[in-house]
Amino acid sequence: MTYLVFSQEPNALPDAERLAGHAARFFGAKLERLEAGDRWLRVRLSSVRPSFDSALTIRVRDVTRADLSDAKEAEARGQAAGMSALAEKCSRVWEIGPAEGSASGPGEAACIALSGICASVALGPVLPADHSTLFGVRGAMERLALLG
Repeated sequence: MTYLVFSQEPNALPDAERLAGHAARFFGAKLERLEAGDRWLRVRLSSVRPSFDSALTIRVRDVTRADLSDAKEAEARGQAAGMSALAEKCSRVWEIGPAEGSASGPGEAACIALSGICASVALGPVLPADHSTLFGVRGAMERLALLG
């Protein structure tokens, strides 16, 4: 289950402190930096409502034409007007997925929360794993509310 967040951030890695601040402020979640490499950041994200505690990895790479094509198709599918134009302004993609060596993958709530947190920092849309639509911070919050 990989979520993509299109990013306008010029840095090679997301700023873990900014992510942690946005996690607490917008999602009532706790994010802690576990470790990082040149193009990846491993974090632990936890929340009481909905309840989850997961280790996730954010991998950073350059945007590809296929990413932009996927974004346009998802925008049409989900009637998310204007979101693919926002994706086109982004030079990087943050791929959100399970941390290597995790006994079990992160649940949907953890992936949605982290994608929303990342979108709030990266200022780009989220392409969920099923490519059903594009959404931003508010869309992530609405999806989390539906999960309880």
